[in-house]
Parts: sequence; structure tokens; C-alpha cells
Amino acid sequence: MSNEIVVTGASGWLGGHTCRVLHRLGWEVVGVSRTPRIARGQHPRWRWIGIGAELEYAVARAGRVLDVGGRLRELIDAGRSSRFEVTDRVARGLSRTTVQDPVLVSASGYRVHRGEELLATPTTKGDLVFGGFDATTEDTAARAAPAARSAIMRIGLVLGADGGVFPVLRRPFDAGHGVVLGSGRQWLPWIHLTDAVGLLVDAISDPGYAGVINAVAPEPARYRDLARATGDVLGVPWGTRVPEDHVVRTFGGASALLLQSHRLRPDTALACNYCFAHPDITGAVEDVLVGSQAAGITSSTHRSPCCRESPCSVTTPLVTGCGTRAACHASPSQTARRATPSASRTWID
Repeated sequence: MSNEIVVTGASGWLGGHTCRVLHRLGWEVVGVSRTPRIARGQHPRWRWIGIGAELEYAVARAGRVLDVGGRLRELIDAGRSSRFEVTDRVARGLSRTTVQDPVLVSASGYRVHRGEELLATPTTKGDLVFGGFDATTEDTAARAAPAARSAIMRIGLVLGADGGVFPVLRRPFDAGHGVVLGSGRQWLPWIHLTDAVGLLVDAISDPGYAGVINAVAPEPARYRDLARATGDVLGVPWGTRVPEDHVVRTFGGASALLLQSHRLRPDTALACNYCFAHPDITGAVEDVLVGSQAAGITSSTHRSPCCRESPCSVTTPLVTGCGTRAACHASPSQTARRATPSASRTWID
């Protein structure tokens, strides 16, 4: 069996951390970039290809795709047509593959306001944070379904020290006075970076991940819980509220993830016996902040997550100790021994 896996978004923050774990587990990472020569210079351990016909060939050869590119500027700043071309080539490549048990794992997002309602079942594509781009990613997974097992990972706010939105959210706390965005009562769909990577790697190997999946922590939290945990660890007050209109001006469309209420539960991951390394937000925030202090990372040293260069501006440890059970962090040879996906594949958690 081939040990190749094609990864869109491999040069991004979440994709980069995931690729490091895959590489450590013995996978041969084939990164996808509009500028493969530049990407190769930044990440020489991985093989790089462009988004032309070579992408379709690579997907057909590998039979395994991790699509973290649906939410990355590197693949969408050329316009919607480029993203459509990438997703179409992925779908065509999977339809041609002869690899046993092919799989497509796609990262997607949320944009739904349900107040206090607890959602174990993911919502419709109309509720996606990144609108058409996330919907296109999910459409690709749907088209790949007859040929491959598809796992659409609806990922919440990822908490990490060296990328994502959390370094931006902690800036007022680093300045000595934390804030609460909006009312603070809104439920926040969050997940620690370690568990986000763990779930993505898990989904590649475990046939129990199929359809649309909530990729969030098992213990929901309100935004004020995030602010309280951050303030307590850093030893600063955190009660000042920032009006919603100011948050919208600052974060644009992504403000929906911060202001609207998303109370979610990761039923599929729990059914697959995934053991979260950081199930509660207090412990997760403490891990991120204490780890960043030890590594000398603050919000002022963090580079914008949209940066085209390295996924982070500092050298960070390899993501290790993911919370998943050991069998799920499988090497290519272990994956080959897995049972085939169930014939009763569903598209809802």
C-alpha cells in the first residue's frame, strides 16, 4: 500500500502541524500549493505539487486526501475559480484511484446561531463561517462519497499559541487588561490544537469517521469562560466588554464564530473512543498560555495567520501526545489493516 497522502493547506498553521505528525507516523506528505517551489524551500521534508493536472494524478495515486486548504488564504486568494479547480481535481482523482479504502478528510467551519440549544448533529451548508468556500469543500466531499469515505470535519475555534485567532484574542490580556467580546454568554465551539490535529489524523485511519462531524471539545464553554481562563492564567482583570459592532469591524465575517452562539457536541469522535487531551477550556487555555510563556511566545511575536511564509514566526515543538487512543494515530501500514468502511455510511453525526 502507498504511504502517500495529499494535503492541501500543508503550508498553513493547522495543516503544517498536522503534516508534522503525519510525517512522524511514517506518511509521505505531498503538499499542494499554487507556488510549490516556494513551499518546497520552506518545508523541504515534504514533496510539493501545484494545483494543475499533477494534483489529480497525485490524488489518484495516493487515494488519501487531507483538505485543510478550504479555509486557507493561500489557496483562495486567487479567486473562487481557483478553489473550484482544486476541489474538482480532488474529486476526479478520487474517482480514478485504485487504492483500497480511499478517504477524503476535509476541514470546514460553522456559522449558526442557536442560542442555548445543544447541537450533536451538524447544521446545513448555509450555516458555514466561510460561506461559499467551505460549501465548495463540502460539495467536493459529497461528490467523492461514491468512490471514497468522506469525513467533513466542522472545526471550531482552535486554541494554539503560535497561530489561529487565539494570539489575537489574547492581545488585550498581554497588555494588562482582558476583554469579553459581545455579551460573553454566547457558546464558543472551541478545540485545542493538539485535539484538532488528533481528530484530523484519526479521521484518516478510522472508518468510523464518515459524513459531517463536529470537531470540537466535549465540554462546551461560553466566551466569558475563555476570557476568565485567560485572565486567571495571566493574572489580569478580564471583565471589560467589547460591543458587538466593534468586534464585527475588527474581525469581519469571522466575527460570527466569536459572537453567535454555537453549543456543539462531538458525538462521532466520542463514539470512536477518541480521548481528548484537553476536554475543558480552563485546562486548554492554561496549557496554551503556560506553553507559550515557556517558549517565549506572546501575541506580539505571533505572525499573522494569513502569512504566506512559515506557519508561525517562532520555532515550536512538534505536536505530540495527541489525546487520541494510540491505535488511531496509525502509520500507513497500520491503516492498511483496518476494516473497510461500513456500508451503512451516513452523512450526519
